Amino acid sequence: MHIHFIGINGVSMQWIAEYCRYRGHKVSGSDSALGGHAAENVDGADLVIYTSAISENNVELIAAKEKGIPVLSRAEALGKIGKEFTSLIAVAGTHGKTTVTGMLSSVLKNYDPALHIGGTLKGKCGKVNGDILIAEACEYRRNFLYLEPDISIILNIELDHTDFYKTYSSLLSSFARFASRSKTAVVPDSFAAILRAKRNGRQVTVGPHGDFALIDFMPDKTGSDICIKTPSCIFRARLNVIGKHNAQNAVYAVAAAMEYGAQEDEIREGLASFEGVDRRLQTVGKIKGVPVISDYAHHPTEIRASLDALRLSGYSRPLVVFQPHTYERLESLMRDSIYALLGVNSIILPVFHARGRAGNLTSWDLAHAITLRTGDSVAADFSRAAELITSNASRYDCIVIMGAGDNEKLIPLICDPFPKA
Repeated sequence: MHIHFIGINGVSMQWIAEYCRYRGHKVSGSDSALGGHAAENVDGADLVIYTSAISENNVELIAAKEKGIPVLSRAEALGKIGKEFTSLIAVAGTHGKTTVTGMLSSVLKNYDPALHIGGTLKGKCGKVNGDILIAEACEYRRNFLYLEPDISIILNIELDHTDFYKTYSSLLSSFARFASRSKTAVVPDSFAAILRAKRNGRQVTVGPHGDFALIDFMPDKTGSDICIKTPSCIFRARLNVIGKHNAQNAVYAVAAAMEYGAQEDEIREGLASFEGVDRRLQTVGKIKGVPVISDYAHHPTEIRASLDALRLSGYSRPLVVFQPHTYERLESLMRDSIYALLGVNSIILPVFHARGRAGNLTSWDLAHAITLRTGDSVAADFSRAAELITSNASRYDCIVIMGAGDNEKLIPLICDPFPKA
């Protein structure tokens, strides 16, 4: 079968395309970042899979429908693929799902997991072959409702995709429907009653009053020693990723792994060997001896968690170079973004216009609002930001390039070149 992918450059689309190749199908694809789209690209295709990032008037999508070629959204395709594995573990939540998905792949490595992940691990976009599938499940446009997990995990529920979810109740309803599609749901204890009302299967809770809870957290510069209460034991482990948020992530990974049937020693070894996800507080170089750290945080809750993790690791004077992600998110989360960045010096890059409409608020508005509240922030394009970082790096103990857009292109402009061998 010849399968054509519209928007093949996305991480999830790359994984699905690679899975289709692995299963013996011919694969082709197009993307705005790879020369654009043309109607003739779908010629000869038996199936077209498209990303939800494209519009309904995409020329290839229109051509496929006119030619009678079957079409599937990325989410529909992933749902069908999930049924081809003996077990599916799906990780959802507003924050932390990429990390927990990667963490679970390490914890359950003895069970031959395939891995569908929304980021990269040491530059690799997951793994397509295996007996079970561990998959990141995105709530955007209710895409996760195409999955039917054996074990579902909900880490947290906050408004984020405000271009789609207009109310918190609509978001909560979608997560409840997601939990109802699984045999076992691992959920925050704070949402347990709401989610249980929508489901009949087994429910495992995480939190201070839950079945699993973080009861001790001892951080250091490279990670932490943690202690978790479980229904059967007090579980101790070592994490080699920094931050209390990652210790909380580990509780969910432990809960899901124990539900799956993994042994304590396997879980402990997997947590200790997990080295983190790319662009999650990842040191990518230095400038004048000062570490440059890449971080994916783009929601106020994530910004606060990352900054707390850096402080616990001994970084007291970070310079945060933040790129707002979409105008809708900047507008709807403006107040929380201001206060998340108020305690650090910051440079605000231009908004990453991933989708949706241009807005009335800009990066200048965010920087100005922070400064008015006795913060120290300035808006700058990439070139000016590089100049500011280069001339002021020695004032800080780390430079954090933060956001989910294309801000990584700033890194080669500021980092010292690697020494020649």
